[in-house]
Amino acid sequence: MKNYFLAALAASAILTSCKKEDKTSCDNTVAAIAGNYKITKGTIAGQDITSQLFFEDCLKDDIYELKADKTVIYRDAGTACSPSSEGTGTWDVVNGRITITHTGDGDDFDGNVSNKCKSIEISESFSGQTLVVTLTKQ
Repeated sequence: MKNYFLAALAASAILTSCKKEDKTSCDNTVAAIAGNYKITKGTIAGQDITSQLFFEDCLKDDIYELKADKTVIYRDAGTACSPSSEGTGTWDVVNGRITITHTGDGDDFDGNVSNKCKSIEISESFSGQTLVVTLTKQ
């Protein structure tokens, strides 16, 4: 009986020690958000608009490189847009809001940010509706 108890105890210790905690949110700080991102989803008023013209194929593979020094490099990666929308700029996070501003023709964002650890969601007002853009960390 003692052997069964020890075996059960050892098995439960192994199973519980291997369990990973799946975080669903991370800090909304420059250090936590910095990294390379691609636009992977867009919704407006809750409706998925990812496949619509608003997100052309040439935009879906572009990279937003959000650097820890609060600079951003927007690269027209993969399928090139015409004209190219590459550029540089700045970004910052203050009180749960993110601002990404380009000096080139890239998309600017100014909205609430939610850091999902492997992606960020930016929500902002667009023509009286709520636009939510998901950028996934690469």
